[in-house]
Amino acid sequence: MKPLLETIDTRFGTASKHAFSRGNTLPYTGVPFGMNYFVPQTSDQEGAWFFDPHLPIFQGIRLTHQPSPWIGDYSWILLTPVTGQLGGDSLFHRQSSYDMDKASFQPHYLKIFSLRYQIEIQLTPTCYGASIRLEQKQGKALSLYLHAADELTVEQVDKRTLALRQEGKTETNKNPLTMFTALQMNTDILAISQEGEDWRIDLEDSHAKIQLATSFISHSQALLNLPKEDFDNCKSSAQADWENLLHRFDVIETGEADRTFFDHCLYRLFLFPQTFYEVNESGQAIHMDLATGTVKPGVLFSNNGFWDTFRTTFPLFALIIPEHYRRFLEGFLNSYRDTGFLPKWLAPDERGMMPGTLLDGIIADSACKDMAPDLEEELLQAMLETASKADPLGINGRHGLAQYQELGYLSTEHHESVSHTLDYAYSDFCIASCAEKLGKIEIAETYKAASQNYRYLFDAETGYMRARDGQGNFRPDFSPYSWGRDYAECSAIQATLGVLHDIPGLIQLMGGKEAFSNYLLKTCQDAPLFETTGYGYEIHEMSEMATAPFGQLAISNQPSFHIPYLFRYSNYPDYTALLIKTLRQKAFHPSWEAYPGDEDNGSLSTWYIWSALGFYPTCPGKPSYDLGIPLFDHLRVYLAKEDKWLDIHTKQNHSHFNFVKECRLDNTSITSIQHQDLLKAEQLTFTLSWLPSQPSTS
Repeated sequence: MKPLLETIDTRFGTASKHAFSRGNTLPYTGVPFGMNYFVPQTSDQEGAWFFDPHLPIFQGIRLTHQPSPWIGDYSWILLTPVTGQLGGDSLFHRQSSYDMDKASFQPHYLKIFSLRYQIEIQLTPTCYGASIRLEQKQGKALSLYLHAADELTVEQVDKRTLALRQEGKTETNKNPLTMFTALQMNTDILAISQEGEDWRIDLEDSHAKIQLATSFISHSQALLNLPKEDFDNCKSSAQADWENLLHRFDVIETGEADRTFFDHCLYRLFLFPQTFYEVNESGQAIHMDLATGTVKPGVLFSNNGFWDTFRTTFPLFALIIPEHYRRFLEGFLNSYRDTGFLPKWLAPDERGMMPGTLLDGIIADSACKDMAPDLEEELLQAMLETASKADPLGINGRHGLAQYQELGYLSTEHHESVSHTLDYAYSDFCIASCAEKLGKIEIAETYKAASQNYRYLFDAETGYMRARDGQGNFRPDFSPYSWGRDYAECSAIQATLGVLHDIPGLIQLMGGKEAFSNYLLKTCQDAPLFETTGYGYEIHEMSEMATAPFGQLAISNQPSFHIPYLFRYSNYPDYTALLIKTLRQKAFHPSWEAYPGDEDNGSLSTWYIWSALGFYPTCPGKPSYDLGIPLFDHLRVYLAKEDKWLDIHTKQNHSHFNFVKECRLDNTSITSIQHQDLLKAEQLTFTLSWLPSQPSTS
């Protein structure tokens, strides 16, 4: 039986295009949360979609930092092994077909066989680089092409070592971004030549072992980051790093379920955020502050969109990898120390994308679960400063801050004003929660009141959250099916349910539990209609909702992640289990067409993992979980903070049993789970049923 790691195919979700997403993932080979990932490039003609699992063409191994095609890549370099002289200097002249049947796409190991050049390429990663083996099967001498988007210079350090430097700028802030790369061979370098903007390296032998490392600090640091072990030991180390995290979930009995997709989601869970700090000769963590171009002490992380990951990924980190969670918080604090703002979307520095300042949700979730008590004072100060200080460049912090402070909402003058306002109200709840825990009552009361600002946008006449102008008038040309403009990647139908922190208040606004229940039923039963008013064209999220038979649920995107669990607050609490089980079966597939939409930074994979566990953090920042329905007969989860295992059992787990008859935490029957109770428990036991219980009418 293969080890778990070798059963994971990193290509799941990669069969995506600009117009339609099946994950929009890349088949990353790397170590968990590593600085670099490695991907075979199949085409340079599709922009950020440079890997196609159906295309057996190989242009080289791409060292990439692309977290999403919508963000794009930076500081990337392509390494292409060849033999002999070529007929031109473009990638087209270099590319080769590759044997898809002999290829290995694993988290810790990549193997490609180039048919044109008869070269076997093997790669295994380290945090800052990789160990590479090249073997030309006919004994021909190897050459290596280097291609990058940035200006690339190559210097020979000695007869077997190269120092690369590529100069670029960050996407939004246009700060200088320099990546240094060291390449160390086990065979002599015969010649180095520049061909156009690219470089060709001729080697002496038909076999080569190459140690590679990068640094965003200096040439000397890149040399220091070179792998210290040979290929096999690097591979064993990478395998151990992965298994340490993957095996915090232990599937004992699958029942009728298949675990293939679940295992792939675990791999995706541990990719982001990526390391953006290094360790110097003294063993100290250091990082490049891109805002000032100076090296500073401490850890730093990048490639993370908090609009995506606060909902699912970080709450799961809190359960299973608290030691990493704390380090991530230290890194985000260093981002604040460097810039004066908490980050929103890092790649590698602030992109200023997506509504809200939703790292607040991660901080509040860590506070209510006591993840890093000694950091809470400074984290609260960072939240307060980010919430109350305007960025003249309009990149960091809250967009439209002055108007939000004056009106309690953003008006129609601002793009995606409804989504921004709802997210700011949630952030105000997060700040209030953290302040209350620290005994700062006045601050807590101020922000608790502000957390109710979502009420300004509710229109009782239509029953939806709607945009208002500066005088308080609702936008006149309203349709609940219109996407964009006032809403971020959704319509009023999904956005109206985006009050994570005050579901009872939302229910009251809607007219009570029956009206809330009917709204949820209509959301799921309605036709998947959409209007392109806000965008002027059909974005891929619209296409994915329209072609999936899930009504207006739109599980393909983050604003809908919590919607199935809202039925727990309705007259139909049993429908949560039915929806979760149906979505697991119909929306996710163990194939290259894996996901119902973008798998952003692991957030959609983590949604699936929560669905398999049987509970969900509907509101990060509250230490409680709503019940779902588990996937496996018996799954164990390692609760690292308590150094113990939680056993999750599912009785009567038949494929046609779609409802939960009862759930018990140890010997107590429950309808939701408190975080501290979960940590203390030994067993969580679900008993499923064929028919639902009677609906609640209270």
